[in-house]
Amino acid sequence: MGSVKQRPYRLQQRQAGVDATRSRIIAAALAVLDGGDSFSIEAVAREAHVARLTVYDRFGTREGLLEAVFDVLAESGGLIRLPEAFTQEDPIAGLEQFIAIFCGFYSAHRIVLRRLHALEVLGRGVSAETDRNQRRLQGLRVLLGRLASASHLDSGTDDVVHAVHALTSFAFIDEFAGPGGDPADVAPQIVALIKAAAHLDP
Repeated sequence: MGSVKQRPYRLQQRQAGVDATRSRIIAAALAVLDGGDSFSIEAVAREAHVARLTVYDRFGTREGLLEAVFDVLAESGGLIRLPEAFTQEDPIAGLEQFIAIFCGFYSAHRIVLRRLHALEVLGRGVSAETDRNQRRLQGLRVLLGRLASASHLDSGTDDVVHAVHALTSFAFIDEFAGPGGDPADVAPQIVALIKAAAHLDP
């Protein structure tokens, strides 16, 4: 009976070890991205002090690892608050909160996001970034559609939606903030640009 009782405990211990290794590998991937080293499974494995095969065992592929990195960035950078923007009674307030959340996210992980953006440009990125950009586009379509329904008739057109999508991208906001600026601080200016692009009332 004792061995039967011990088995779940041992399984829990093993799972805790797997989770700890997974977290350490993700932290190592972030350190490699933040440190400016060339990103590779080998570099991450060295940083995490594990075998390269351990990284593949936990994440399957390089893309799987980067998708996990995106998930951690999204949670720690505040993107989990995005549903709040869609529950705002005032659609303009919802749009402003949506923009503020993304600017805060870009600010929290600016260096890492620059590296991830560069990997995407070079064709070495991950579908996760593309998927998240598409989700941002769909979120903006919903918010701008609400504005169109509230008599801002031009705000929901495809041209406006894609213009606002470009104005809320990391690449644009990172450039707009400038090397000495903070993406979180330029949210009001981005809002002003978007209101002009969406033909919203002043």
